[in-house]
Amino acid sequence: MSLLAAASRLLRLLAPRPRAANRAGAVNPNAPASANPRHGADLRLRRHPQGRTRVVMAASSPSSSSSLPPGNDDASGETYDEQLAIVRALKASGAESERMRVATARLAELKREGWVPRYTPSRKFAMNTTAAEVPRVPTQLCTSTTTNKDGNRKQKRNAARRGGPTVTCPTCGQDVKATHPDQFRTHVHKCAPDAVAAVTKEQWRDVTAAAAAVETYELALLEDAKRLSYRDGLTREEVARTLGVTTDRVRQTLRRDSRATPLVADDAPLDVIHEDEDLLVVNKPPGLRFHPVHRFEGNSLLSRAIGHVRRRGYQNDGQNDQNDQNDRDDRDEVPTPHVIHRLDMDTSGVCVLVKRPELVDGFARQFRGDAGEYRARKEYLAIGVGDVPTGSTVAYEQTGVDTNEEATTHDDAASTPEFTEFTVDAHIGPHASIPEARAIHPPPPEPVQKRPASHPGADPDAPKPARTDVQIVSSASMTITTDGGEDDEGEEGETTVVKTAVLARVTLHTGRTHQIRLHMSHANLPVLSDPLYGPHVRWDRAVPCEDASTSDVMPAEVRAETWGGALWLGRQALHARRLTLRHPGTGAEMTFEAAMPEDMRGACVALGLDPDAA
Repeated sequence: MSLLAAASRLLRLLAPRPRAANRAGAVNPNAPASANPRHGADLRLRRHPQGRTRVVMAASSPSSSSSLPPGNDDASGETYDEQLAIVRALKASGAESERMRVATARLAELKREGWVPRYTPSRKFAMNTTAAEVPRVPTQLCTSTTTNKDGNRKQKRNAARRGGPTVTCPTCGQDVKATHPDQFRTHVHKCAPDAVAAVTKEQWRDVTAAAAAVETYELALLEDAKRLSYRDGLTREEVARTLGVTTDRVRQTLRRDSRATPLVADDAPLDVIHEDEDLLVVNKPPGLRFHPVHRFEGNSLLSRAIGHVRRRGYQNDGQNDQNDQNDRDDRDEVPTPHVIHRLDMDTSGVCVLVKRPELVDGFARQFRGDAGEYRARKEYLAIGVGDVPTGSTVAYEQTGVDTNEEATTHDDAASTPEFTEFTVDAHIGPHASIPEARAIHPPPPEPVQKRPASHPGADPDAPKPARTDVQIVSSASMTITTDGGEDDEGEEGETTVVKTAVLARVTLHTGRTHQIRLHMSHANLPVLSDPLYGPHVRWDRAVPCEDASTSDVMPAEVRAETWGGALWLGRQALHARRLTLRHPGTGAEMTFEAAMPEDMRGACVALGLDPDAA
């Protein structure tokens, strides 16, 4: 481009531009009114500071007065479309801001009443009442007052703190805030997403109707799940695929129905060690389950505890008022004892049940080990037969040897020390072939991100650390005959070996399933008469008994001359002797003890052990 052309273009840019008169559709101030697009309008020319001309329509123009409502009717629309037409007319006529604010406020009000976001009314109108119950604000108040946003926020916070209406979720039984229907819908979407589609849009507008629809869906789902699970015999996974829901959803539905069945109270007596308004401490007999197999069957320690507490409650009511005829009808008012720990079915000893619900978590945390520095101290008595370690620690080794270099075993039982202490520190995990059993596992690698066992992403079958302290208080030599395998001629032979029978005081630092039984077997001192890990399984190569209900009968392959008589207890020789807790309310430390049962005392005498040494 030449210099002359550039200068010419610059001059054109700097030259004054044509004003509004030269633009398409602009109003010519010199032309008559009939020649302008807006016929009959009272036009006024307003000079812009930069020299531009602006055309403004006066409010008193004939066309404006004929098509627009009066000033006091800016909010007169009865429907959303009528009010929208008024707002558009005011905007086109250039109405002042105060009239526009009144009209748009009415438009927003009609929008909240007629249009339902996410099937529900607006949160602002549903804070304290429904949209239909909100009185219309007079136009005079709308035009003379201003909005106080800070005050509205404060009112909302105060309303939230005061609470509001609630509804019980039919899916999980939790009380959900029902101030706004969206709150209940959001909750149902989290706990039961499949139930959201069962509720119509109209039902979601009313919390009561939505809850009734969800309850109807839950009852139908429960009936289908029970029919497929109990009558057709399908697994939980198969039921979930058939119903189109998740497996956890099926489990929770069936579990919730099971818990709705009231527990049966047994009339069998209890061996009560201590009882007050807060606790019930009993001596659990062997062969009694902690929880019932079915809630309607009973025959468990919990069922007996419920019967005991109810009988005591009726007796107290009868002493206070002999004329009260409704004592037997007030069963729901008698507190149900809460289980905070448990023992194996064939383990006897001290058990604690909590009566007051507000103390359950305080006691249970002491067994879980998350109550700060304090932890419940559990001491057991166990009878074992095998080889006593000489070292201080027994741990897992990759070679499969049960004792490490610090914990070698005695070959000569006569050299067994009278008093021995050692610690078993080994991880416990699932058994490879027996679902009811546990096994010693190597320590797992350190995870990159540590998660608690209750975390949804945690592996439930991952080996868990376990530690057990064993203190031998009495010991004696024992000669047993075992299967020595095949000899040189291919015939099976028998071998006589000398083992050591011990009475041990065992202290737990953790609470894993079968911890004492498995750790004692890992230390070459399996618990006497244990159907899964006992000395007849370890030393005599007997088959483990997977069904604990048949353990009272000696299997045919077990040598009766070695393990029969007083040595076969029909259960593991394990007894919970002492339990120490701290009361979460008072902080007082409490210790409860239970004497050794007669079957274990008889086994101690038969083995030459001193039952009173513990």
